[in-house]
Amino acid sequence: MDIKLDIDPTTPLAMDNLVNRAHLNIRESALIRRIQEAFAGVKLGGGRSLNMTEYYDSYQGASEYLEKAKHDERQDWRKIADATLEQFTVTFSFTDVEGFRFYLPAYMIWTIRNHRTNNSIIGNYTIYALDVDHPVFAKVGFVNAFTPEQLNCIVDFLTYCVGHRGTCDALVARRHLDKIRKLLP
Repeated sequence: MDIKLDIDPTTPLAMDNLVNRAHLNIRESALIRRIQEAFAGVKLGGGRSLNMTEYYDSYQGASEYLEKAKHDERQDWRKIADATLEQFTVTFSFTDVEGFRFYLPAYMIWTIRNHRTNNSIIGNYTIYALDVDHPVFAKVGFVNAFTPEQLNCIVDFLTYCVGHRGTCDALVARRHLDKIRKLLP
């Protein structure tokens, strides 16, 4: 049986993809594919990277993160391995709009793939971050930070989380979903 990868098999995500694909159903695989397509080409640019979020979380006192940040992936969020995401739990609290848009698809996909089998808090932190009142969106507004396709994926991701009450914070997902829907045309 040949297994077809959605990503370059030489990237760190290739093994994660193979291991986690075994338990995904058709709906989950389709949602992941839509997220990948909607956020394809999104780059971090001058946005705040994973290690910079840790630097700001340390009240700018942990200077080792400044050096590590020089090596953070900035071009392709799909190259960030699950194990790396699991190390960064404060990302959405300390990033900016560019960083939020860059890291969000990786964290949403991590949640879909891992919420049943991994007890890391990052799945719920991803849900908590998808609040239209999140301070990172104060200047631009939540719906203005994303394309319509990206917003549809966010809505579908939160809907998915609502349906997985035992392994996702469905109550918060429902609250954020309702707030987003009120802003959409």
